[in-house]
Amino acid sequence: MNIVGYIRTTITEDTTQEQYSKLEEYGCTEFFQENSQDQNSAQLETLLAKMNPGDTLVVDRLFHLGKSTRQLSEWILHLQTLQIDLVCLTEGIDTREETGKLYFQWMNQMTAMESELLKERTLLGLSKARQQGKIGGRPKTDPKKIKKIRFLFFEKKESIQSIANTCNVSIGTCYKYINLKEYEVEQLLQK
Repeated sequence: MNIVGYIRTTITEDTTQEQYSKLEEYGCTEFFQENSQDQNSAQLETLLAKMNPGDTLVVDRLFHLGKSTRQLSEWILHLQTLQIDLVCLTEGIDTREETGKLYFQWMNQMTAMESELLKERTLLGLSKARQQGKIGGRPKTDPKKIKKIRFLFFEKKESIQSIANTCNVSIGTCYKYINLKEYEVEQLLQK
């Protein structure tokens, strides 16, 4: 049964000495360190791949483990799947004890609730916008502009970049209308 320390710098903590000292004092036998600037948590993934069921992962603070509540919840579920315990020194959380297990059950429920509330707020905002006549999405391209894009490409043989600049549309929009089949163009122009 190994006790392994995970250290991650943050924007406000550029030194890891304090974390290292706390984890060493707790009894960690091995340490893995990650920089806050890293986009993914490669060291944490490497660390978890080396750990065995019954091992304990120790962090100084809970936010060193995850960059958001959702990510933190995902890591906790992953730890539970691997049967690896977690200890957070500053928060006093230890999943080897009942209170630690309850804390993470509560946290998973809060994350699920936060996700549902975000979805509800988004749908409410979209509904209000529709009631005010706002549809959202990209504006429809004028049929005259579609004809012009196709004319400049097929007849004048201009470059996509110059067509995009001339018609004031994106390069992707140009390709969208250039790659249409003739019957698709006819359908668009009839609307």
